[in-house]
Parts: sequence; structure tokens; C-alpha cells
Amino acid sequence: MQFPQHAVEEEVGISEHLGPGVPGFSGQFKSRWQDFHVHEVDLAGIELHLTELITPGAVAAELKKEAEERREARNALGPSFFFDSTTEAAVHDAIGQKYSQELLGFLQEQAPPKKETPPELPEEPPEKAERRDFLDLIAAEVKDGSKEARKKAHEVILKHFGSFLNTETVEAKPGEGEAGTRVIRIWMREAEKKVKTSMGKAAPEEGKGTRKGKNKSKGKGQKGKGDKGVKTPDAGGDFGALRREGWPKDRPEYLYFRLYKENCDTGEAVSGIARCVGRSAKQFTFAGTKDRRAVTVQQICAHRLPADQLRRTVLHRGWDKRVRISDLEYRADRLRLGQLSGNRFKILLREVPVDALAGSGPADQVSESTVSRAFEAVRTGGFLNYFGLQRFGTRQVKTHQVGAAIIARKWEEAVHLILGGAKRPAEVEAASDRPCKLPRKEGDEHVPLNEGDEDEGDQPQVKAVKGRGKGDAQKLVSEAQRVYLDTGDAQRALELMPRSHSLERCLLGARARALTNQEALQQLPHQALSVIWNAVLSRRLRHFGRSPVAGDLVLLAAQEWTVDQVLEGVEAEGDEPDETPTADGRCGTALPPVRILTEEEAKTVRLQDVVLPLPGFEVVYPSHLRDAYEELSQRLLGLSLADFSECTMVRLSGSYRTAAACPQDLQWHALSPESLQSTPALMETDVARLLSEREHNPQLENRSEKSQAEYSEGKGTGAVAFSCILPPSSYLTMMLRELMKTGV
Repeated sequence: MQFPQHAVEEEVGISEHLGPGVPGFSGQFKSRWQDFHVHEVDLAGIELHLTELITPGAVAAELKKEAEERREARNALGPSFFFDSTTEAAVHDAIGQKYSQELLGFLQEQAPPKKETPPELPEEPPEKAERRDFLDLIAAEVKDGSKEARKKAHEVILKHFGSFLNTETVEAKPGEGEAGTRVIRIWMREAEKKVKTSMGKAAPEEGKGTRKGKNKSKGKGQKGKGDKGVKTPDAGGDFGALRREGWPKDRPEYLYFRLYKENCDTGEAVSGIARCVGRSAKQFTFAGTKDRRAVTVQQICAHRLPADQLRRTVLHRGWDKRVRISDLEYRADRLRLGQLSGNRFKILLREVPVDALAGSGPADQVSESTVSRAFEAVRTGGFLNYFGLQRFGTRQVKTHQVGAAIIARKWEEAVHLILGGAKRPAEVEAASDRPCKLPRKEGDEHVPLNEGDEDEGDQPQVKAVKGRGKGDAQKLVSEAQRVYLDTGDAQRALELMPRSHSLERCLLGARARALTNQEALQQLPHQALSVIWNAVLSRRLRHFGRSPVAGDLVLLAAQEWTVDQVLEGVEAEGDEPDETPTADGRCGTALPPVRILTEEEAKTVRLQDVVLPLPGFEVVYPSHLRDAYEELSQRLLGLSLADFSECTMVRLSGSYRTAAACPQDLQWHALSPESLQSTPALMETDVARLLSEREHNPQLENRSEKSQAEYSEGKGTGAVAFSCILPPSSYLTMMLRELMKTGV
């Protein structure tokens, strides 16, 4: 990828380096997605990796084996069936001796299912003994008749015979023993399904829940005039409806699993999984989004999703081959945004000049290489903890400008900044909130019109764009913008907008649901606070140096990581807006206490301990920087600090962020041009590692041959591979900026 110009960084307040005297080096970052690996580190400090390969073939074999086991267990029933000693003891303890014998007799009545008889062969004579479909146990006579005893009876029967038996507690009806008595009914599963399904399909008699004449069908939630007092029979007749299996009470409600993905973003991967399991993507949460052009592993949480259902989903024809899962387990609490302690990055920088990799000077006094000096400086001193460029958007209009419009309550201007792509003149005020259509405004001319569209009225023809390249995606974005600006049809624009443009899709989806501009914008993040923070940090370094000074702020309680995640990217669906992650990365509503350094205390702390506030109504501003906050807020955004306190759309209490960050466990090594050409796989993925652990795998051999050709480099340049852990809101690009002394 090409490096942006410094002017782009200066627009968002990025201008300084922590070690300006340490020379940098040139190189290419993320020239291939295979060169960028990210592994989430959870709150317990565990680095997440894929630990097993759940493949379609393995899952199919598991299902086949389970089906064979169920079939064998069912075929074992009949006159010769008996309980083994373990099962007999468990059943006797759960339902008593009397009902244990009755259950055994019931199972001995069940002959194996009949095989289909070929047409040329005569059918076997029917069995003489009548076979029951279910067995009733009087609930009051099951042990002591308590609720706990009934629960244990259900659990034991399903544990030992669940493949062919099902249980329920019902009231006995006339003809089923003593009417009105509560019983535990033990069904043969195939008989229950047959009986309840056939009864459910039977049409009710006329006059019992049906109506003649017009308007027989009613909309959702509506009632007919003649239905009062008329009851419709249960779908399952006398035996009730076929029940869907409920969520076990003793099972935690949240399924956690590790998501491995290649070259796709987190939202795309999660949405694909949600479609395959037939759920809404809103039921899935994660601690943070991971890069698209990368190999990443992170934790995902789903509400009440059975693990076996998710495991079977890899057989779905719509399953994304770039996605893998492992380590499925149930937990009691939901995973929330920001609940991680950091990310492990494994990076390969390509096209690094050979002279930067080797030392310089006389042969007997070879100095440390430029690369090693740069990495050593960052390892010991860290880097400036700027908010990276990706926080402010990559298109013409930066998201901090959207944030300024939101804080100033200019709803229509904020919508145009996102969907129109250009800032409106300052004199244009958002005087109205049209429910659908927005007129074209000055500055929207860059949004292209197709030829002939001007003459096609309010419904211009949408031209299909094939392919998935960057140029084609941009055409779709421009077409979606044009459709919305010209016609106000948010739904059509949403269908055109690529899924990678989550900000625009979020806004269009809200507008398609007839929300006002203000209501739609409440769902969007903004970065107005971040650009002020960056600019204040740059000014502090220019005016007060790179060491702590009297008046700086530090957290009262030392934390291993002091990070800020206010409005960090798009918030996960379902997160409460009032829960702002605090400075230690955990969710909460109270800011951590800070103290003001004295001149003596300033000599004992590092710049990594110093925090700067993001504007808000609860933060403490350093006295020597208060004027800088006010001036920069007015100059960059046209807002005063009071505007942040008075913002009613988003609760801007503020937060604290460390001025510098220091990577943990930073390791690096240089790769010469010769080693690049001879090494088949420079960055081993979890999938490649797991495949290599198998004894013989042709697939792995093919991958190695492909990798060797793919990773060959030109002459004269080498590479640098490095690994480190960064806190969740620190930007790797800002660390690379410090290393290379250039924009990334």
C-alpha cells in the first residue's frame, strides 16, 4: 500500500514523534493480507488461537457416527432388552423400583423399526402384542413427588435414553387413567412426532375456530369479529402440540467461540455465520472489530445458540470458506465491546532496504542496524498514543467532521457529510428533517450521474455493477449515494451500498425504517473528541517536551493498561449507550480518579503514565493545557468545550488516554533477500500449523509450494518480521509511524 502524505496526518492533529532523533527506515506494510496477523488477548491474558480444525468432512463423519449409535440403541429394544448395571442403578435411584420395572417392560415392547418390504415379497404378519406409544408415571409417586424429584427423573431418562425417548409433564385426560392427575409421560420419539404432527394437520370442524365467508384470513395480530369466545383446538389435539426443545435451565445462556478469518472483516464474518444458523446478527457480540486485510482470531459470543447447531453449520452451502471456528463453550455472561486486554500483532514489513537491515561503520566496529535501533527505541520508550488515521475515515469527508455536526445539532449536514461525501456551506442550516428525501446540496457535484439520468424522473435506472474490485465497489458507493440524494429511496440505496461501508449502511438502514436524521445519527460513531486529543498532545510535546512536567495528570490507581475506548468504532448491537468503557478498558460509568503531578513527582514517572483527557463534562483538564483545549476545539471544529458538555444526543462525559504507549513482548528479526526467496511460508497461520501437525496432508504440501512462489521477492530488498502485544485502543499504525518515521 502507498503511504499517505503528512498533510493527511496533520489534518487530524498528528505531527510529532517520541524519538525524533532515532532514524527510521522505509518498507511496505500490509502489501498482502497474509503479512498481517492479529490474535485477540482476553481479559484473563490468554492469547486466542485456533485449536482444532472443524471441517465439513469431520462434522459429517461425527453426524454419521451419532446416527449409527442412535440406530443401534433403537434396534436393541425388544424382548431381549435389559438395563446394564450403571443404567439400572441410575434409573432405580431416579424413579424407584416399581417404575424402573414398568419402564423396562415398556422398552421391551418396542420392536426394532420395520424395514421396507420389497414389492415382490409378501408383507410380514402384524405383531400380536399391541405396542404402546408412551408410558405414564404418576408424578406424585416418583420418589417423594417433589419438583426436584420430577426434574431428576426427566434428566436421567433423557441422559440414558434420549436418542429414542422424550419426556414431558402433563395432566392425564379421561381414558388415560385417573383424569386430572399430573403424570410424567415418556414417549417413543418417533411415535410422539407421528401422533402430534398428524393431529396438528387435522382441520378443525366447522364452527370450532373457523369462519365462513369473507375475510377468512386475518393479518398478524388481528382478530375477527366473530371469534370472541370461540376456541381453536390445540394443534396437537388431545396430546398437545409437538414442543420445540427449550433451553436447558442449567446451561449458561451464552455460547463463546473463537472466530478465525482470512481477508474479511468481523461484521461480514459474523453476518455470514448468523445467516447460516438462521439467527439475527444482533444476537452475536464481540469485544472489538478486527482488520479486514489480515488473518485474525477473536472471541465471539452468541445468545442461546446450541454448540452442536453451530458445529453442524459448517456443512451449510453458504458457509464462508475464509472463516473457521473452534473452542465452543458456554458462559454465563455476555461478551461486551471493549472486554479484552489487548491484541497480539504479527507483522511482516516488505521491501526494506538492505542497508537498513545491516550495520554500518568499519568492519571491526559494525554498529547496530537502523532497523534494530528503531525497534529498540520503541521497545524501551514506546510511541505516541495518537488516534490513528483509520479512526477518522478514509474517504474525502472525515468522521470527526460528522461528529462536529452532530454536537452542533446540524443533523442534515451530518447526513450529507456521510452520504453526500462533501461538507455543506456553513450558512446552510438543518432547518428540516425530511422523512425520506434530501435535496442535492452544494458540494455534491462529485457524486456522479449516469448519462441520461436527468431525463428519467425520480426513478433513475440502477445499472448493475459486476465484479468485486475496488473500482467496482466505488461505483456502487457512488450509485447508492446518487440514488438516495436524487430520489430519497433509502431502501434501494441500502441494497446498492457495499457491505464493507458499514457507516453508510447503518445510516441508510435507519432512514429506510423512517427514522429522522437525528434518530438515525444516534446510531453512528463520531470522532470529534479524538482530533482535539491528537492536536493537544502534539502541542504539549512542542511546548513542554517529551518528559512529564508539573501539572500533568496521572491516574490515581496504577493500571497495567490505561486505555480509552470512547466511541471506538461502531458499537456492537445491543450495547447500552450509557456504558462508556473506562480507562482500564472495562465497562462502567465512573471515570478513574486522577492526580496532578508536582515538580518532584514529575521526575519519577514516565510519559506512558501521563494521561490527557478527551473533552467531556466529568474530566479534569491540566491547568497548563486548558487554553489549548479551548483554542484547538474552536479552530478545528468550530465548537467550544461547553458544546461537548451540552450535547444531548450522546452522553459525553469524557475519558482519559495515556500520552504514550509501550508494546509488550516486542520481538523482531530481519530477513535478507536470499532468505525471502528460500523460505516457503514467512508467516504461519493457525490453520497451517494445525495442518502441519497431521502426519501426511497433500493439501499442506500444495499450500507450501504455492507460498514459495507467492512470497518470492525482488533483488535488493529484505523484510522485517516482528511481533508484539498492544492495548486495545492503541494503533499499530502509530507504532509503525514511530518506527519508520513516515505515515502508514
